[in-house]
Amino acid sequence: MIKSMTGYGRSELKTDLGTVTAEAKSFNSKNLNIIVKLPDSLSYLDMQIAGYVKNKISRGQVNILIDINKNGSSTNKKANIDILLLKEYCDIINSLKESFSITDPINLQTLLSLPGVLNVDEKEENSDEILSDLLKALDVAIAQLLDMREKEGMVVLEDITERLEIISKTVENIAIRTPEIINEYRERLRKRIQDLVQDQNIMNYHLNIDESRIAMEVSIMAERSDINEELVRLRSHINQFKDTLLKIGEPVGRQLDFILQEINREVNTISSKANDYQISAECIRLKNETEKIREQAQNIE
Repeated sequence: MIKSMTGYGRSELKTDLGTVTAEAKSFNSKNLNIIVKLPDSLSYLDMQIAGYVKNKISRGQVNILIDINKNGSSTNKKANIDILLLKEYCDIINSLKESFSITDPINLQTLLSLPGVLNVDEKEENSDEILSDLLKALDVAIAQLLDMREKEGMVVLEDITERLEIISKTVENIAIRTPEIINEYRERLRKRIQDLVQDQNIMNYHLNIDESRIAMEVSIMAERSDINEELVRLRSHINQFKDTLLKIGEPVGRQLDFILQEINREVNTISSKANDYQISAECIRLKNETEKIREQAQNIE
């Protein structure tokens, strides 16, 4: 079943890392173009996220935004004090104060600034666990996006199906009209000759109608305006288009676009060869419906 290329999904997931928010948007595009935006500290996971999306979506402009709220903490760093080292510093300072009769109090800020007393440790993060959490949140957002694309695809399919029925009926109208063109041409040719003969008889000239010549002219005209091959190919293209619409689990947008080009080519040929105003009008109808389908097909994955 066909899918639209337009979709949106969003999810939130609470993890040990914090609350992960994932947002996925997709739009029309000739090819697959994935843009991933992560927090700067996790930018090294861009490729893995893009690869995951590529396995889910085959065509369209896809924007992925993932953010992390670290539950009130904006850093994975932790401060700690080396108590034993601080005690040694204090013992040394007190000894110096006694030895040199120093009465100045010990300043806490000074103690903390001494080498090795106050340390900032950065928690070691597990990349695999982080990626797993991000993908869990993203998976929900992508599922929502795909569901939206499928629902919109059903609406598009319904519209295209109705227009294909109009096209099929119009093609059959052309097929019915085709033999009438030859008969009408034969009658017009015969009438012109009869009018000419009548005019010449009035002028005391005597002319006879050459039926074999009429048949030859009609045959030449019929050969030049023969559109049976185009009609056969046009019916075939329409059937191919219908079959392609019903393919399951396959991206069909490009294939549909190619078939529409072939349909339009046959319609142009029929319009130029038929040399009939009624068929020309039907061809205009075919072009209009084909163009409307093409506009819809541009949003099909």
